[in-house]
Amino acid sequence: MPGHAACMPPRVDVRTRYTETLQFAAATIGGSARLAKFLNVPRSSLLRWLAGEEAPPDQVFLDALDVIADGPYADPERRRIRVRVLPPR
Repeated sequence: MPGHAACMPPRVDVRTRYTETLQFAAATIGGSARLAKFLNVPRSSLLRWLAGEEAPPDQVFLDALDVIADGPYADPERRRIRVRVLPPR
């Protein structure tokens, strides 16, 4: 709507939000090497995501949120089941 930009919340850059989440997850679990192992991704990919060079896949972001929620005792064997709701065709 024209003229209402001041009323709208600022748009958050998704890549920044993902980067901050991954950085917090790495700090929570004990570093990027442990996080890469937990996420089952190459450390080189994780480092690119941590640097904000590209956004990680949604599953990686969700697993990083699990690390934050579980704290330093996060266990990759207890991965949560993910459900995706598909829009009707």
